[in-house]
Amino acid sequence: MSQYNMTEKTSIVFLGTPEFACPFLEKLAADRQRFDILAVITQEDKVQGRKRLPAPPPVKTTAEKLGLTVYQPARLNKDGELLEKLEQMAPDFLLVIAYGQILSPRVLAIPGIKPINVHGSILPLYRGASPVEQALLNGDSTTGLSIMAMEAGMDTGPVYSVINCPIAPDDTSPSLRRKLSELGSAELPELLLQIKNGGLRARPQDDSRASYCGKISKSDGLTDPAVLDANTVYNRWRAYFPWPGISVQLKEIPLKLLKIRPVKVPGNPSAPSAPSPAPGRFLISDKRLFLSCQSGALEILELQLPGKSAQPTATFLAGNSHYFA
Repeated sequence: MSQYNMTEKTSIVFLGTPEFACPFLEKLAADRQRFDILAVITQEDKVQGRKRLPAPPPVKTTAEKLGLTVYQPARLNKDGELLEKLEQMAPDFLLVIAYGQILSPRVLAIPGIKPINVHGSILPLYRGASPVEQALLNGDSTTGLSIMAMEAGMDTGPVYSVINCPIAPDDTSPSLRRKLSELGSAELPELLLQIKNGGLRARPQDDSRASYCGKISKSDGLTDPAVLDANTVYNRWRAYFPWPGISVQLKEIPLKLLKIRPVKVPGNPSAPSAPSPAPGRFLISDKRLFLSCQSGALEILELQLPGKSAQPTATFLAGNSHYFA
């Protein structure tokens, strides 16, 4: 039997940063009879765009609309004043959803019940910073969310519940994140209450099955279709859309492929008996642009040269077909 009074509101300190975390915050904040969001902690504003103006993280914007108290420490682990405030709040849960900082033992010890993390994979698969991208890179047909108790190791804590999610063949990182956040935010409130009343027990992960994924960098988008099959290139595009995107070298210029799809390369209309382009080469046919890969091919629907605007392929070819000569 739980020592916690289930007639009292469940108090939460929420830690999150990107758009992915916002539906969870909105769902809990809307359930005012059962949950009390004591504070929201998110990353600092970051400069964006050509004008280099500071932009708030999505969780901050959402929290302010909800009238919640927001803190943006540069390093939560080293902000003694804020840590003392959180310890005085004595929340039932710390709820961490894509916050973006590793938490110290002192932070993890703050909640009265547990620090809970919502991780974007079916653990122990894809521990680390980019589980959604990794599932797409691997061409997985399913993924999910793991509701887990946090501990000192990276995503190593015991798992309370897994929420499964199918991956469509045309899903990209944004669309898959939306699916996951919609599914997760719908189920999380009840799961937290089950944890609170002792009705949901966490199970240890099988460390022997663990796999890892790191942070994504801009260089990860550089792609060589001469050595990769079309399906692999397409999965890279799905994973890295919209950032860092994928690009290929075109006469020593990085050409960004903004929208692509797998297809069969059509025969050269001017020479039907000619072989298909060598891997890594482009083919123009009927005002359409194709890229031959190590095996298979892709149609390029939208692309962009460095320093130029994004363009549909037909528009791009009207003034830049010489790049493919």
